[in-house]
Parts: sequence; structure tokens; C-alpha cells
Amino acid sequence: MGNPTKERFVPVVSEFIKLLCARKVRFVLDQDGNKGVDLPAIDLRPHGEVAAHADLILSFGGDGTLLNTAAAVAQHRKPILGINLGPGLGYLTELLSSELNDRLDQILAGDFRVEERMMLEAQTAGDPRTFLALNDFVLGQTTVSRTQVFEVFIDDTPLTSYRADGLIVATPTGSTAYSLSAGGPLIEPSLNAIIVTPICPHTLTMRPLAIADTRRTTLRAKGDAVLTADGSHLLKMRPGQSVTVKRASCTTRLVNITGNDFYHVLRAKLNWGAAPEASHLT
Repeated sequence: MGNPTKERFVPVVSEFIKLLCARKVRFVLDQDGNKGVDLPAIDLRPHGEVAAHADLILSFGGDGTLLNTAAAVAQHRKPILGINLGPGLGYLTELLSSELNDRLDQILAGDFRVEERMMLEAQTAGDPRTFLALNDFVLGQTTVSRTQVFEVFIDDTPLTSYRADGLIVATPTGSTAYSLSAGGPLIEPSLNAIIVTPICPHTLTMRPLAIADTRRTTLRAKGDAVLTADGSHLLKMRPGQSVTVKRASCTTRLVNITGNDFYHVLRAKLNWGAAPEASHLT
């Protein structure tokens, strides 16, 4: 699966498919990602059905692509290996495309660790649909440069009202994404917690809040608002219409094939420097 609008998608995926064919490895390709990949004997499947036919999902693109893949794959509990096609940071992706060929034997042998990442689900009042997110849900403004009031309830108990540009409800995985930019805390992905982060709150005492993953968070905007999941627009919200976010029953299973941990990724991709004395620790 992947993002065919990426400049390097077609050459990288085409060469990888040739390697799979040479090794007689069976595979399926997301038909939405078949724009420009013109090779014989490709087994195309609809976007929502790819995971039902595969043991391992390779997501070619960047973080946005991986988030989209996670939403399509989560119900099938299939592990996902993220391949960064650049030029972005690729915080969630595991390998650069240049590393893929050298790791092929390791991939085919299943020589990797799978990390379970909690997801969130959301339902809006008057709508039976359930939406999933690996990083976050955001209830935000429909207009720029104007704050409004957002009410927050925890397990139906009033918490507070924020005057802000919006609110982010994030997972530990999403703590390194929009929530971090809005001043939220970094949380190790193995922790079970939900983060509520206001976006540019008008009162300095309004701080991000970490709550137990067993809690339900309900948000309600006084005016018109928009709801997004992992950066993708879901729907417009009417004034006073509520959205309830809680931990999802499914998870995203991310492949860790390099052996790097959360703190290595912080240093490497967020440019955090290790303390000088760290070199003396054993």
C-alpha cells in the first residue's frame, strides 16, 4: 500500500515488486496505488481488502501514508512496515527506501519485532459511524484568527471550557505529532494514556492533560467546528454537537526491524542530543 503521488513511489515499488517476483513471493497491491506501476501479474485488491489477503503490509510513503494505512488495516490486526519515500521526516516509518533491498531477507524471514500501538475511536452525536485514529482527533475552527469556546467532559463529568483555536485528543504515538507542536507532552508509546491538548488557549493556566486510557473524553464546540482524524477531514460539526473519543478496541501493529527504541528515534529524528555523560553508562 502507499501514496502514488510521491515522486519516488513508482520506481521504488516497481523495483521491489520485481525482487518479489524473482523470489516467487506472493503479494497483493492496493489498486488505489496502481497509478503508474505497470508490471505483469500484479494482483490488485481494493484499498479496504488488501489486509485480508496479506500477512504483512508494506506502506510506501511517509507518516501521512502510514496513518492512512493504519486505518485500513487495524481491524485485520496485520503488522505494518513503513517505508519512507522522503523528503519528509518520516517519524513513524521504519526504513528508508534505500534500505529496503538489504532488509528483504530479514523481512521475508519474519525477523522483526511487532509493537502494539493503541488507537482512538470517535463518535459524534446523531451519527452511528465510528472513526479511527492512530495519532489524534482534532476538533478545530472553521475560521482563522478567531478563538471560540470548547467544552470538555471526562466520563460525562465537566472538566473545563477552553477558549482556544481547537482541541487535540491524542494517543502516546500521536504525542510526537500535532499535540507536540501545540505544547503537549512526549509520552512513551508503550504507556496507556490519552492526551488532551488545547491549541493556542487564551488562558495561560489552561495546560495539556494526560488521562487514563479507560476514560471517555467528550468535546463540544460552542460554534461551528470541524473534526479531523490523523489530519484528514471527517465532517463539519454543528454548534453544540458533541464528539466522544475513547480508546479503540483495535490497535495498530508496527514493525520494528531496526531494533531502535523510542529514545533513539527522538535523538535521530527530533535532533535530541544525548547527554555528555551518557557515553559513560553501560
